[in-house]
Amino acid sequence: MPDERPLPARPTISRRTVIGAAAWSVPVIALTAATPAHAASGGAIDATGVVLAFTGPQWSSEFTLSGQLALSPAPAAPTQVTATISWQGTGANSGAQGLYLYDGGSPSQDGGISGWTLLQGAADDQLYSVFVFSTVIAAGTLTVPTVSTYLADPEAAFMFGAETPNGGTSFWDGIITIRFSAAGYADAVLTVPYTQTVE
Repeated sequence: MPDERPLPARPTISRRTVIGAAAWSVPVIALTAATPAHAASGGAIDATGVVLAFTGPQWSSEFTLSGQLALSPAPAAPTQVTATISWQGTGANSGAQGLYLYDGGSPSQDGGISGWTLLQGAADDQLYSVFVFSTVIAAGTLTVPTVSTYLADPEAAFMFGAETPNGGTSFWDGIITIRFSAAGYADAVLTVPYTQTVE
């Protein structure tokens, strides 16, 4: 019989503040950017199949990842792929920068990307400027899943930027950037800005 117990409550983080009447918009920008150091063999990573979605407005700068990367051509040998995630505050939030990764109590339950290993940063509800995830794909692999999870739930948001209080409201305005890299391939860069407005 399946375990039907509810998921544990997400830990309270002092920087998270409920937004009263906030609205948000997310223009989506997906780029494939050539980086000579990773493009020696002429391959390319395509991130247009990766979707970054903010899950607000109440936790407005939490986000989820879904979809997959595409590699062309398929690697001839096992290849490490990395995802470097950064956030830069903008507008009222331009003086702050950083990301949280939720700590769910054990490595398999923490926030992260399913099947990827956390190389830099930590799932400890603390502020970091960059997180780096890594996965090794088998020879001949053409696509790489990029599904975020928290408490083993792919529907749960797992990260967000640091907020700046402004006039009694906490703002999370900023830009999430994810750079996907692999030796022998041009990097792919996914950039998604977030702007919070108060009505």
